[in-house]
Amino acid sequence: MASSDPISESSSAGEDICDAARRLADQVRGLVEDLHRLEPTPQQLEEASGQVSDAREALGDSVRLRWYEVSEEGLDDAARERLRDEHREHSLYRGGHNPLAPPMTVTRVTDAEGRRIVVGEVHTGRAREGPPGRLHGGFLAGLFDDILSGAPGLVEAGPAVTARLEVRYRKATPIDADLRLEAWVEKQSGRRLVARARCLVAGEVTAEAEALFVAVTHSAGDRVTGG
Repeated sequence: MASSDPISESSSAGEDICDAARRLADQVRGLVEDLHRLEPTPQQLEEASGQVSDAREALGDSVRLRWYEVSEEGLDDAARERLRDEHREHSLYRGGHNPLAPPMTVTRVTDAEGRRIVVGEVHTGRAREGPPGRLHGGFLAGLFDDILSGAPGLVEAGPAVTARLEVRYRKATPIDADLRLEAWVEKQSGRRLVARARCLVAGEVTAEAEALFVAVTHSAGDRVTGG
């Protein structure tokens, strides 16, 4: 089985692959939603199954190397940035190339209090349902974990890992809704940092979270990619 070489790709070729991967991931997301929403006949399911099998065959067998599987030797700054972008595109919650991601759009803004926050915006459908009509609590916890991972970057805390995550579910978070998640740094002391977050639907808080992060050090040559 062959392995692709991200270093050899030209800039334009890389952009073409990126756009095509996003379009394909969007189609797969749509397929997942349709499986939850529609009621096809057995014949329609068999036909669709065959078409999906053909699509998988069309992708070939060249294996993509992940950022930590690529040797540093021969990497220039542009190649490193391309690997970082690729890693983000395959993120579980915000990756445009990952069909399992909603995906969540993440930005940094300043709120009305003058506080720097990380904002995540995402729409959730039936595929994320837990109790009837409600978002699965575990999936919401995952969204919190992801958005909170951006909080250390607000204060340039460097590489950090999650040591604790606590979620408080205040009321039901609906599916088929636009969610806004906000995260900020509450306090920082030495290697420890506490961040908080909240989830809002139409301006109303449905859940809150708090995370403890611990700064980590890496030996020379290690590469760290933020969430």
